[in-house]
Amino acid sequence: MSLVMFFLTQGYSLDILRQSIQKSDQTPSFNISRQLSNSRKILVVNIVYFILPSIISFFLGLILQLWIVPLLGVFISIIFFLATTMAECRLAKTGKLLNALNIVGTIRDINAIGFEKVFVTILTISIVMIMSVIAVLAISWYFSSQILTSVLIGILGVYLLFFSKRAMGLLYSER
Repeated sequence: MSLVMFFLTQGYSLDILRQSIQKSDQTPSFNISRQLSNSRKILVVNIVYFILPSIISFFLGLILQLWIVPLLGVFISIIFFLATTMAECRLAKTGKLLNALNIVGTIRDINAIGFEKVFVTILTISIVMIMSVIAVLAISWYFSSQILTSVLIGILGVYLLFFSKRAMGLLYSER
């Protein structure tokens, strides 16, 4: 059941991203089949964009000296993480998986928006998420309630997902 909810929220988050790119304040309609289709596309994009840095790092490890490979691996992972967010934006805008998998196009999108803006936006979203999780953990520690913690994390997790997609959609609309 939780896996189905995960896929539904991921799919709905793509609709939120699409609405944000269009600078619409309306809430997207909920359509189970569309949300499941969206989530499958997001899953493919994430798999491709997270496997590629691993493959590149592996081959760099075969070629380069040992000490520099972890540094390059972290750098490549950060670049691909930024590219993943742009790929999701491209997917939301066009609805086409191949457009989202165009790595050169996603890098161009980052350059069009500005690397600094994309990085700072994602960093800010990450800080908000970390602080929110710390707040939930503090509340759960204070009340010592596992049920309350589960409910808060569930609600907060979905809210933060939608918040981050809204922020990224508005950022992408500036390109």
